Amino acid sequence: MSDYRNQLMQTIEAAMLQVSDPEEREIVTRKILCALNDYEIMKRCTDLAIYDDLNDRLIKRYCACLSVDGKSQKTIYAYARQIRRFAEYTGLRLTDVGVYDIRYYLTCEKERGISDRSVENTRSYLSAFYQWLTAEEIIPKNPCMNLKPVKYTDKERKAFSAVEIDALRHACKTAKERALIEMLISTGVRVSELTGMDVSDINMADLSVHVRHGKGRKERITYTTEVAKLHLQKYLLARRDTSSALFCSNSGTRISADSVRIALKKIGSRAGVDNVHPHRFRRTFATGLAARGMAVQEIQRLLGHTNINTTMRYICMDDTKVKASYQQYIA
Repeated sequence: MSDYRNQLMQTIEAAMLQVSDPEEREIVTRKILCALNDYEIMKRCTDLAIYDDLNDRLIKRYCACLSVDGKSQKTIYAYARQIRRFAEYTGLRLTDVGVYDIRYYLTCEKERGISDRSVENTRSYLSAFYQWLTAEEIIPKNPCMNLKPVKYTDKERKAFSAVEIDALRHACKTAKERALIEMLISTGVRVSELTGMDVSDINMADLSVHVRHGKGRKERITYTTEVAKLHLQKYLLARRDTSSALFCSNSGTRISADSVRIALKKIGSRAGVDNVHPHRFRRTFATGLAARGMAVQEIQRLLGHTNINTTMRYICMDDTKVKASYQQYIA
């Protein structure tokens, strides 16, 4: 037992080297040493732990519940991946986990250089999972109940400027590239929604777009423009495949989200525009509509957001525009 205490003290003393004042280090070390004297310490060993499939069964059951609640497969995969990583790291049954185990895991994630935002996402995933375990009466108490959210500084996510959009349009080399750009700019759809669209989802007469593969399996109607319609028709006329998909790969199969991201990155590189990805078009769509005076509730409906606060985070307004609006309404 004493050997383990000595090992633990050596680990603590090594960590205490970050405290610059030697006197403070010595005082804290003495207090910890005195406190440890009241405890018997054993090193946790999982080498001979007998494997059972409880963790797998719980994760699969939880994922099934998320699916019933309408969560997307992408979201379900993210939950399952984080919970499995946590279980593998601790080597414990998920039902035997305490608040210390979770707090220690999150601390280790930060020590590994994981961003505060990512650590907070992990805490949120685990908290939701343990809240479910508690509600299902699988465990008596949620160990995450007293864990405070991890504070982080949210990065400013900018919309494309008019100059950048113009540069992206001119950098397109094919009808397909231009149609992709125009559809993303004019509809504000997610990349998964765009790749899931069929030609029949576009009403060329009234420029409405039927989004059938929305997040959470929700459908909605959004709209496109005459410019987008023109370039979409050019692309469709140039195609030689018989696929029902709105956008196809060169082999004639439905285009993937990764293919869209790669195509946009190439266009951005040619245009000299940094950080070109599908979601930035969605942010640009929302910001442009807000700047022209559309009500946030209407933008929310077009984007397919459940919560209006999510829509607000998509709208980027610089200080110049805010000041101009203030002066217009305060006078």
